[in-house]
Amino acid sequence: MTDQPNSPPTAGLHRAVTRRSFLGSAAAALGMPLAGSLVAGCGGRAAASKQLVVAAATTPPSLDWELVFGKEVYDHVFNLNDRLTRWKAIPAPGESSGFDLAWQAGDFQDITEPRMAEGWEVSNGGRTYTFALRKAWPSHAGNEFTADDVKWTFDRSFALGGITSFYNTLATIERPEDVKVLDRYTVRIELAEPGPHLLLTMSGFWRAMVDSKLAKSHATSSDPWAKHWLKNHDVGFGPFKLAELSPGRQVVWVAHKEHPFPPELDQITFKQVPRSSDRLAALMTGEAQVAQYLLPADMQRLQNSKDMHLWNFQGYVIHSSPMNPKYPPLDDVRVRQALSYATPYQRIIEKVYRGFAGPANGPVSDHAAGFDPYLRPYTHDPERARELLREAGHTKGFRTTLAYSTAEPLGEPVGAELRSAFKDVGVTLELEALPPSTYTDALFSGERPMFFQSFGADSPDPAYALGVFYQSKSSNNWGGYSSARADACLAEAGRPQLTWDQRVVEHQRCAEIIANDAPWLWIAQPGFQVGTRRDLTGLNWYAGEGVDWSKVEYAN
Repeated sequence: MTDQPNSPPTAGLHRAVTRRSFLGSAAAALGMPLAGSLVAGCGGRAAASKQLVVAAATTPPSLDWELVFGKEVYDHVFNLNDRLTRWKAIPAPGESSGFDLAWQAGDFQDITEPRMAEGWEVSNGGRTYTFALRKAWPSHAGNEFTADDVKWTFDRSFALGGITSFYNTLATIERPEDVKVLDRYTVRIELAEPGPHLLLTMSGFWRAMVDSKLAKSHATSSDPWAKHWLKNHDVGFGPFKLAELSPGRQVVWVAHKEHPFPPELDQITFKQVPRSSDRLAALMTGEAQVAQYLLPADMQRLQNSKDMHLWNFQGYVIHSSPMNPKYPPLDDVRVRQALSYATPYQRIIEKVYRGFAGPANGPVSDHAAGFDPYLRPYTHDPERARELLREAGHTKGFRTTLAYSTAEPLGEPVGAELRSAFKDVGVTLELEALPPSTYTDALFSGERPMFFQSFGADSPDPAYALGVFYQSKSSNNWGGYSSARADACLAEAGRPQLTWDQRVVEHQRCAEIIANDAPWLWIAQPGFQVGTRRDLTGLNWYAGEGVDWSKVEYAN
């Protein structure tokens, strides 16, 4: 690792300010060729009827948030459902009428607010949370939200051992019996240890509440948790409800007008438009009012148009690559460090991202509490990479594989840059494009040496940010990293008696341990961008990498 400087590097500071400098480097825009076919039948401008058409990359493979993960599901999981608590929205720096999250608050209590729970009491030394639920909150099927829904949601989480099972572990909810129904509108959750994790995870994308009455009506003896039915059906309480799900074609939401916080828009249609250039073309012609997940070249083109707006949010995602130690020689820390030094970070940011990204300095996003601006673990240093490979006994190099999802358009160009740079130090990198479902299965089972991935920790707590991917027993430790020293550090840093500031400092020490072990390549932080017609307002970013579409409307 490189020596730490005496003062934090400018590129590592909070990017609410520096993001503009990255975007400024992309302002030398190109011409605007409208390549490819446009969206068919999108219905033109929709402002008069308060409808919106979104040019989306794909449709969701499932709506069951316990069992599916990826950018193709984020908007749907968030907006069709709701949660007991939410993170507070604040004005987004540099984006007039845009919203961000209050992640840089001095204490987790300052960023959490009631949602489906109207309030809560904490007792028993911080081990008992009693939630009072809002009354008369109807599901999309018309069933009132009650404590039975909370209980069934947690029971399902334990039974399936899915994505939210990590939340249970982090919050120290040890058994389904620790979630108790006191009466129709009161729920008590018992924790093994006090800490901030319960409220923080309650506010996350994946802790959505299920309409248990509806879900149980579609359960069977062979499928008691209705996995088959939930895959393609709506069981939510969110501001929008599902009107149509046509895989490979479109998804249609309509406003849930009985929602306590109803949306401004009446209908949103997500049209599948696989190519970025075609999504941009649909936006430019007015056939769509929003274009999602544009490639950097198309974002450059969008910046030149007076009728369009490219919304830029700091986000939390780190584009990265786990290096799985069960595939030698990636079990040797010197080899992993060598590949970290071989990675041409700045060249990738400039050539692939065209400036729409910043550096990723280690395992913590610079948008999260606990980010250490002094930690710059690896720079592009091919000679140091060759030296480490020689020390590890790989003077003739070795071969390994990087897998990426075909739903992630940056996987191939980033992989190509890595392949070229690794070749320069004697390592042969093979690229493997996988269909999204195959990619997800391989990622969760750790069936490839390396993956290109686009994930981040969707909680500001540094214990979550580090534990979710790097704790040995985490269900989301896809890279297979296991370090007794890192686990011990995370356990110490997560002690309940620590103040928030102490937690932050302690986890910075853990981040340095993890960075020294080089379990992943931390390649870039791409931020979160959305292209829209200029008459849309209220665009925002919510952790989980999606938009709260209930806040979006047409300008007067």
